[in-house]
Amino acid sequence: MSTAPIFIVGCPRSGTTMLYDHMARHPDLAWISNVSKKAAGSLAVIRLLGFFLRDGHPTEAKKVWGRFDIADHHTLGRQDVTPAARRYFEKVVANHLRAAGKPRFLCKCPQNSLRIEFFDAIFPDAFFVHVVRDGRAVANSILRARKKHGGGYWGCRPPEWRSILEHPMLEASGLQWKTIVEHALRSGRALPPERYVEVRYEDLCDRPEETFLDVCSRVGLQWDPARVKGIMKDVKSRNYKWREAFTPAEIETLDSLLGDLLTKLGYELVPRK
Repeated sequence: MSTAPIFIVGCPRSGTTMLYDHMARHPDLAWISNVSKKAAGSLAVIRLLGFFLRDGHPTEAKKVWGRFDIADHHTLGRQDVTPAARRYFEKVVANHLRAAGKPRFLCKCPQNSLRIEFFDAIFPDAFFVHVVRDGRAVANSILRARKKHGGGYWGCRPPEWRSILEHPMLEASGLQWKTIVEHALRSGRALPPERYVEVRYEDLCDRPEETFLDVCSRVGLQWDPARVKGIMKDVKSRNYKWREAFTPAEIETLDSLLGDLLTKLGYELVPRK
């Protein structure tokens, strides 16, 4: 049975869900659903749940992918792969392939941005698709999420998350993006280039069909272009919101803090007045 699982990674609020939901419509792909995540390690239970609950949809299954976390952050490396972890995750993928009758597996979990090396060691034929988005747009979204959840740290936790939390909320939201993206870039770019794909959220929004087909082709998925046109017709960029939400001083703060990585990734800084 061919596996070559596909891991979609990226800092939270970078567009990973949008790509996941659209790719999950491919007829060759199995994925963890809101139903199967309850017993991802048991094929019998997955089949039983699937029989009674047929309204499952793709989910990121954070508890499944974080089952073997060993610290208060989400980072795992090759050295953290135990026989038990290998057996469990191989079983999770195999169970979903068998239950769905599909040849390939797809998952999306932003926390896996910090576990690329870990999962590469378990699945040496895996593909990793890293969705990158303008850090200022991500910071704006993280900032809103933190305020909504009482102001505490929110989302994917790199090892530095406690020190990040010591900064003012605006700066911390930007540093969270920077730290997670830099970690994923280091891990991803160390893989064989044919198994690591970087895609910008902005390209998915500006040229949805072309960019989507390119990403899928690079991970070995072929689509009918006519179907892709229908699937991607609802894709719209939300990047404009950070320019409306931040004051000029706040934008200058973020540009100063994130400018080196923004420039490296091809984003333009806002000219100072």
